[in-house]
Amino acid sequence: MSDDSTTTAVVPAETPAKGKTWGARSIVALILFIIASLLAGIAMVGHWGHRTVIDSERYIATVGPLIEQPEVQQALGESVTNAVVAKLDTQNQISGLLTNLFPNTPITGAIAAPIASGINGLIGDLVTKFIASDQFATVWIQLNTVAQKGLVAALEGGDSGPVQIQGDNIVLDTSIALTAIQQKLVDSGITVAGNITIPESDRQVVLFNSPALGQVRFIYSLTAPILQWLPLLVAVLFVLSIGLARRRARMVVATGIVLVVWGVILWIATGIGQAAFTNQLAGTPWAIASNAFWDTLLQYLIEGIQGITLLGIVLIVAGWFGGRTELAVKARGHVVNGLTEVGQRTGLSGVGEWVHGNQVWLRWVVYGLALIALLFSGVMSMSTVFWVSALAAGLVTVIQLLAGAAGSGAGSGAETGISSIAPSEPLANA
Repeated sequence: MSDDSTTTAVVPAETPAKGKTWGARSIVALILFIIASLLAGIAMVGHWGHRTVIDSERYIATVGPLIEQPEVQQALGESVTNAVVAKLDTQNQISGLLTNLFPNTPITGAIAAPIASGINGLIGDLVTKFIASDQFATVWIQLNTVAQKGLVAALEGGDSGPVQIQGDNIVLDTSIALTAIQQKLVDSGITVAGNITIPESDRQVVLFNSPALGQVRFIYSLTAPILQWLPLLVAVLFVLSIGLARRRARMVVATGIVLVVWGVILWIATGIGQAAFTNQLAGTPWAIASNAFWDTLLQYLIEGIQGITLLGIVLIVAGWFGGRTELAVKARGHVVNGLTEVGQRTGLSGVGEWVHGNQVWLRWVVYGLALIALLFSGVMSMSTVFWVSALAAGLVTVIQLLAGAAGSGAGSGAETGISSIAPSEPLANA
């Protein structure tokens, strides 16, 4: 198969290697690639943290629906009920009341416990129903709005607010929810609940414990200004490394491998983090809701990990297809020849001549638009990556087809800038 019969339009043009020596261009490409590779995982987690935790609208949109989940309602109801009942000390109050009404009557001690149990059950039912109501959903949004601001303040070094970093603990103060529930009990006829003062130990929930929280606060102070734009910076570094590389197809493959590796690492890390989070809440009423909290808070990160892994696979396939292996050269030749044959039958020779003469920069426009679509899609989920990749592949196919319409000499005998057919070189020479 000749060189000029095997062209394609999958990845940017790959310049033939001119020797085994390293030039300034190759060194810069490698440095940019290494920097981008090191920052890729940090960029993903940092961007998720910025969008999910720092962005108040996204945070509320994420945690707001949590109160609709039965596990969360049950955990919150049990936690509040236990705190209220413990503070009321219902059995002793009923026993004292019965003793005053019926002094010197032995039966008062026997009936105090069942009466107290019934009242405690009534309190639990009222709390549970209130938490499941639309009225409390508003309180939940209010609590999380204040909590989000408190978390940001805590990361910035503040030690006041509903979310605080106390030593190695991230602590949530649920006073807003407790106050609303107390008022509901009073309105329901349990007026004694209005006199309850919930101790601080019962108002605070330890969300997470880690000796690294101090470092997290320090890292946040350094990276907060760039977290939002870090993915864009990483993408630009990868694009520049590919553009400067002498073996662009191999650099595309290397970029895909880096993304897949980071996807696997982050997937494993989220599993370890979930286990630690679940263990932290074990033995508390919040244990049953731990998975719901974790899955909801990390929803966008998990979708992003899946999306970046798929993107890595797409780049590996695209880079291989534009590479110099014998199988890739044959596959590329069949595809390009087929598209050229179809293009020549369209009768669009006029358009084909223009497309053929401008096909290299037209492909770069497609790749650039695909990159912009991925970066600004909100969440780089698997579906987003799939459809953007499919659209980009479709547009590149149309470009190749129209280029083929220019004529047999233009479609099959012209180098499209993807890969010259030459012996493969090691990736280090890229």
